[in-house]
Amino acid sequence: MTRTLFVFLRHAESVANAGGWLSGWEDVPLTPRGEAQAEAARALVATWPVRRCLVSDLGRARHTARLAMPHPMPVHVLPDLRERNMGQMQGIRTAEAREDGRMERWILPWHAAPPGGESHAESVGRAVAALRPWADGTPTLVVAHGSLLRDLIGLLDGLDPAGLGYAKPAAHAEPQAREWDGQPPKSGQP
Repeated sequence: MTRTLFVFLRHAESVANAGGWLSGWEDVPLTPRGEAQAEAARALVATWPVRRCLVSDLGRARHTARLAMPHPMPVHVLPDLRERNMGQMQGIRTAEAREDGRMERWILPWHAAPPGGESHAESVGRAVAALRPWADGTPTLVVAHGSLLRDLIGLLDGLDPAGLGYAKPAAHAEPQAREWDGQPPKSGQP
């Protein structure tokens, strides 16, 4: 089986991140701080021999990719790399959702989903399916979103999916590399 180097990069700070609210599929821009984070990530990404970029279709990820790419390379926009659909929770402040229990009920558990949204299992399932055909041995930069990448990297590392929603999301614009052969992660999910 061919193993592929994937360099995963969460988008840089967005206005939703700075404001403390759940953006989900809402197309929110980067902050000036986020733009600086993405530019700083370029030197880190350059330490790997990436030859192509796969990126979410949301603007915050595409903007991060443009700023963080260490050299020109083919860019492929994959809508299935979008952040988790937050449904009715989109636009809600995280502090408010923690206080009233909605985070514990709909956001944190692996199989829970907010009304009109999707679970961790569903969002990472679509991302794994989108990435599998790209596991062809070509070193690849993947620019996507915090909880999606936390869940995906956690599964690739063999962590228990039940605890992933409670873990801290991937850091903004800090690359994490993993080799993957495109086979379903060992944890059995998705």
